[in-house]
Amino acid sequence: MIPAIALLLTLTASGQDSTGSGTVPGDWELDCSMLFMAKAGGMWSDSRPSMDSTLMDAAFSVHALSREVDILAVAAAKNSPSSDLYLRRAGAEVKWPGTPWIGGGVHYSDRIPFLPGLRSPVVEWGWLEPDSISGFSVSGGGILGFSSEYLLQEVSDDTLQQFTVSSPWMGFTGADYRRMEFSPGDSSAFHMAVNVLEVRTDFRYVRPRLVLTGGDGGSGRWGLSCEILDLCLLDTGWGRVEVVPGARFAGDSVRMVTQAYSPGQRVLFLGSYLRSRRHMVSAGLEGMIDLESDSLSGISARAGMVDREGVTWDIMLDIFVDGDHRGCVKAGIADSFAAAGMMLEVLDDSSRVTGSAAYSPRRDVCAEVFVSGDLDDSLQPSCRAVVSSALGPVRGLVSVDWAYDCSPVFGLELRGLLK
Repeated sequence: MIPAIALLLTLTASGQDSTGSGTVPGDWELDCSMLFMAKAGGMWSDSRPSMDSTLMDAAFSVHALSREVDILAVAAAKNSPSSDLYLRRAGAEVKWPGTPWIGGGVHYSDRIPFLPGLRSPVVEWGWLEPDSISGFSVSGGGILGFSSEYLLQEVSDDTLQQFTVSSPWMGFTGADYRRMEFSPGDSSAFHMAVNVLEVRTDFRYVRPRLVLTGGDGGSGRWGLSCEILDLCLLDTGWGRVEVVPGARFAGDSVRMVTQAYSPGQRVLFLGSYLRSRRHMVSAGLEGMIDLESDSLSGISARAGMVDREGVTWDIMLDIFVDGDHRGCVKAGIADSFAAAGMMLEVLDDSSRVTGSAAYSPRRDVCAEVFVSGDLDDSLQPSCRAVVSSALGPVRGLVSVDWAYDCSPVFGLELRGLLK
């Protein structure tokens, strides 16, 4: 595996520049690159290392761009049984000459579905695997500043449709509407349709935000998130204190691929945050009230600072009414060549302390060590050592992990981006 990588790097580094003026027209931009990664791992047993896993992945990307055309193709190869070169991702978009709003495109293993929300996305990345998605899109706009896009994709035997309309910023407000509909090939499977309306406003002194989510097929399939930003409680020469009230509500029959809402959710929250002007200090305190149960009722506090000696401090504390609690205190100091830190974590009835140290004898080499132990009756120590180095665009890493009552695990990694 390593000789193959070395040969690949040599060929790429010695190749001709494909973006020369003799091969690319003046109104086009051509970018060629190779992203590669190689990993090996195993366990230390019988006083010797034993490698049990290897992985090599190389992706070759060609991107051609002009004012009206955008073309991308990514070919890849892995150390799979076939080891063949295959098309991992491709796309081509065309715009109507002279109008940046009207156009269309085709996509292969691209355009992963995603719906943003407020604090938490309505549909998160990774819901569908990108290698199973292909389709086409059309876009339009320009009328009074509006823009829109329709995307139709196939996911194996299923169909995915996405539609987006964005309004222009009208001085005090703007809105985006997004719809995602997933239609399975099997009529008995779960059919999902999500509508999201996001409204952003700016009234100079406050900035309310609203995200309204609704699903087809029932009155209880809805969600509501809102908050008010820039509401100043105190403004002095040393800093500014702002409060952020908000709420998250959901219907009893909400069914979405999301963690933003849960059925019957009724949560109110109020946060207070410090923005310091004279000192390197930040702090925040937030309280939540769950109107349906006590699972989310509680307080959350965060604080961080850098003192005059250069020591950084970070504090986190979460306390819930149902008895769950967690906390963390971190302190660290660093200069141009070395760093050291200590962290104390508390999670309900367990606590753990971790110490860390890092040293860089030169700019392209760094070594890190982490040692932690349980503060309860059983120490259960664990350690991690990492040495990393950089040679131009290539990065190398060697790691060793050891946990209590387990054999040490080592890993080797090599990756880089060549253009």
